[in-house]
Amino acid sequence: MEATTHACMLLFVMGILGAADIVIFHVRAHDLRHREESRAELITHFLRGPTYAVLFFLLPNFALDGVWFALLLALLVFDALISAVDFWLEPESRRTAGGLPRGENLLHVVLAGLFGALVAVILLDRHVHLDAATSIAWVPRGEGVPDLLRLALSIMSPIVLATGLLDLKAVLRLGRQRA
Repeated sequence: MEATTHACMLLFVMGILGAADIVIFHVRAHDLRHREESRAELITHFLRGPTYAVLFFLLPNFALDGVWFALLLALLVFDALISAVDFWLEPESRRTAGGLPRGENLLHVVLAGLFGALVAVILLDRHVHLDAATSIAWVPRGEGVPDLLRLALSIMSPIVLATGLLDLKAVLRLGRQRA
């Protein structure tokens, strides 16, 4: 199985676990979108929405070479920075809600490990993509990533974008309430 398929499988698992994190901990347990003290954390969640929407759409559907592959790597670095800031903000964001639940903390550790594996898999064939002439090409159905996995990630893309936009809406609403 090629590196792109492995990367997409990891991305799919991350998407499922990320969705569980949002539903169980962000919405149900702590209702972050209605907590003023969670406003800064919500900004990181908003940034993650479009980041993963792009990853869910690009990885299974396009072959990225040269500068496009370098931009993919830059997007992964950006996501790592988002995660670092999010981890930094969470203790204060959740302080008045009883702190960060152990289950959520464990889930974040698992997601961070999967993210590391995703980056490692993408970098495995770095020399092939980074040294190639700059191009971006649609990968036709039936080639590369299995169709069902491609479909699942294509469905996840607008969903994760929508959750990010809901976080942005909450950030703006909480800002208006504070003012």
